[in-house]
Amino acid sequence: MVGPNPQPDTCRPLLCIGHSHVACVAQAAVKRGVPLRAMNFWEMPGAVLREGDGVRLSPDIELQLREHAGPMFSLVGGAAHGVLGMLVHPRRFDFVLPAQPDLPLDPAAEVLPVLAVRGMLESLMADYLALMTRLRQICGGALFHVEPPPPYADAERMHADIPWPLYPGMCHEISPAPFRFKMWWLHSQILADWCRAHDAKLLRSPAEAMDADGFMREAFYGDGAHANVAYGELVLQQMKGLA
Repeated sequence: MVGPNPQPDTCRPLLCIGHSHVACVAQAAVKRGVPLRAMNFWEMPGAVLREGDGVRLSPDIELQLREHAGPMFSLVGGAAHGVLGMLVHPRRFDFVLPAQPDLPLDPAAEVLPVLAVRGMLESLMADYLALMTRLRQICGGALFHVEPPPPYADAERMHADIPWPLYPGMCHEISPAPFRFKMWWLHSQILADWCRAHDAKLLRSPAEAMDADGFMREAFYGDGAHANVAYGELVLQQMKGLA
């Protein structure tokens, strides 16, 4: 077991690249003394460029990634299911998840076909999937895409942490927990399908961080949309095992 003041790891630095979920892994690496190069695009102006209707990585970022030796861990995107489903939509909806059809439906919601909901999610994920495809083209070694953390069930606990202005047009109400779980699961299914089609592997959320129903345990809660550094430590251990 690593003690409170671990000695720095001298192995080749791990590389993780993406958006806000990078933060907890980067914090964990500092805490544990693990060499990690973390590229959080939200903190790197100009790293992602808009090109017509799509996006691309800047030439400088592409050059840096081409020079990396070893596996690459993608945390690109990861928020689409929350954008669409964390708060109640003005046209309140729900759907049956074929993999878990017994999950309850919101009695106040309109039930939509799962393929319609998947289409909405894929539309929100389009730019991120395009960036992931570019990473696959650049990465000469193994590419792992890290599954976003599972949702947290307790809406009352989350309420104070929701950045309400970031969800314009949505109701000022957190969606029921089963609905948020279904959105997260469907988002992960899209990622899994992408990984199968692009010779990549989906790195699933650590089982230790999830309760019996698949929700995030209290010890790993961050801010409603993100996990904390303890969760980052679990993901970091997964990454080290694969590297």
